[in-house]
Amino acid sequence: MGRVPTEEARAAGSLPRRVAVVGLGLMGASLARALRAAEPAVHLLGVEPDAAVRGRARREGVADDVADAPGQGLGACELAVLCTPVAAIEELLGPVSRLLPDGAVLTDVGGAKERVLARAAVEVRPGVAFVGAHPMFGGQGGYGNARADLWRDGTVAVCLDGAGEEAVARVAALHRALGAQVLTCRAAEHDAAVAAVSHLPYLLAGALALHAREAGPLARALAGPGLRDMTRLAAFAFDIQGEVSRRNAFLPGAARRLEEHLSRLLRAVADSPGSARAALEEARAARDELYPPAPEGA
Repeated sequence: MGRVPTEEARAAGSLPRRVAVVGLGLMGASLARALRAAEPAVHLLGVEPDAAVRGRARREGVADDVADAPGQGLGACELAVLCTPVAAIEELLGPVSRLLPDGAVLTDVGGAKERVLARAAVEVRPGVAFVGAHPMFGGQGGYGNARADLWRDGTVAVCLDGAGEEAVARVAALHRALGAQVLTCRAAEHDAAVAAVSHLPYLLAGALALHAREAGPLARALAGPGLRDMTRLAAFAFDIQGEVSRRNAFLPGAARRLEEHLSRLLRAVADSPGSARAALEEARAARDELYPPAPEGA
């Protein structure tokens, strides 16, 4: 007998009875583990081309069935989640949707939404609803770094474009049942926002890493944790973050605004101590608004 679903699952509505997770990397395997923890009775189909990962997933019970490619097993699934890099998501939209039954929902975890949704409008077959979604968490590492609590206290953007209210509600309920906060938005709103807070920081981290490397051996020897923290995003593989960033039409505009802020700070620093203080204290206050500091003594 399965355990009683979690309070989060009850609050969000019942989870689907049969779910396919296509791609068992960090996000897909974490999603499968989270679903299993929330409701062990859910039947999970994993799809993963890597034979070693398939073997581990079977041994560890991450999924009930594990296949090397999308196949007939999808015909019994109420919901399928594409957890591959974004280029593969685009290629899988049509083939996976054609294997799902009428009334099923197809969704994803890709970090850029406008282009995926445009492709879905053409590729996803009638009778299957596509709902674009983006968990704003994750990290580096594949299957071996997956964990069941990755969704807990995270934020997931769910796009309203192209799908009916019921399909959007089903995807939102899934993420809430796993402990995440759900924000609904249009694909263009999503891409404009993540251009500022995710994709531009990724490019900036790369530029800083290149600049530091060119600064010479003394600069490299003196580099400390500040540079390491600032360049962390540059460590992401191109297929994960680069392919997503280059799909974001709002990225050039975000870069121009960043250039304006950097130019203004440089002018203030060159102008006078008072100007420098005012500009940099404004920047510090902006950072505190984004990430409020912990109270003293906490």
